[in-house]
Amino acid sequence: MNQDKEQVTKKLKRLRYDRIVAVFIILVVVILIICLIHNASSGAEKKDKETVSSSSESTVPETSVHTGGRIEFQKIYKNYEDIHRGELILVNDNNKYIFPDEEQSELISLDELKNDYYKIKDINIRMNQLAAKSLNSMMSGFYQENSDKNIMVTSAYISENQQNLMYNQALDNSVKITKGGFSEHHTGLAVDLAIYDQEKTLKPYSPLGIYTWIKDNCTKYGFIRRYPTDKSDITGVEDHFDHFRYVGIPHAYYITENKLTLEEYIELLKNYTFGNKSLSFSCYSKDYEIYYIKAKSENGSVDVYVPSTNSYTISGNNIDGFIVTVEK
Repeated sequence: MNQDKEQVTKKLKRLRYDRIVAVFIILVVVILIICLIHNASSGAEKKDKETVSSSSESTVPETSVHTGGRIEFQKIYKNYEDIHRGELILVNDNNKYIFPDEEQSELISLDELKNDYYKIKDINIRMNQLAAKSLNSMMSGFYQENSDKNIMVTSAYISENQQNLMYNQALDNSVKITKGGFSEHHTGLAVDLAIYDQEKTLKPYSPLGIYTWIKDNCTKYGFIRRYPTDKSDITGVEDHFDHFRYVGIPHAYYITENKLTLEEYIELLKNYTFGNKSLSFSCYSKDYEIYYIKAKSENGSVDVYVPSTNSYTISGNNIDGFIVTVEK
């Protein structure tokens, strides 16, 4: 009888021991699995960090690359002279406009393109096509809001010879205006507005009454007030309320929201170089990424990195490089 009890007791102890060993083995396996998962996660994180880090190098490989693991880029080539073309070129007393060898093909007659919501002073007025289409949209918006068709375009594209004629006439009358070669009007991206009222009196545009709408809404159509009154020390131009410049919607938005001049904006963008960091922001329900590429001329061409799939535009700054605008 005692022997039977001893055998039962031994079996129970053995069973408890086996259970303890089994639990211990299960715990060890669970710990090993957790360690493996942690190591795999750490490795992936490290790999991601290495990818981001490598994309931030100043030297970019010739094959397609990724920036921040979000957008894939490819290299294209631009002519060095293209730094003088695009909606973001800066033309002022310090940066001369470089006229193309042939007449600008992107210019179009406003008389042929304009809609019925504004007037033009001269049937020979021409303007950059994209800027002219945006002007049409803005004037349509103005009419829909105010039922007014009294805005008149008095000036858009001006040739160098025309500008010099006006410059000399202004000198004779002790008036200072921009000399030929240094006027924004050479680009076809600038427009001067006036108000042709019911009494058929032509007055320079001023942001008063219903006409404040243009100043307040031009950004939505890619235009900026080029010469803010409080920034004349930067632009070199005073009291030019009637002058609007097309730069594209995201740029117009950022310039206006941050109370910048085009001079300040072009300088600011030099801080956002490809491969390092870009200027990212949202406007009108779209996300944009903007970066600058310094033009280093090699055999007359410049390497420019652009997205492989995202929509983008490229503009020169008329100084030393290109600005790429990516719609994400």
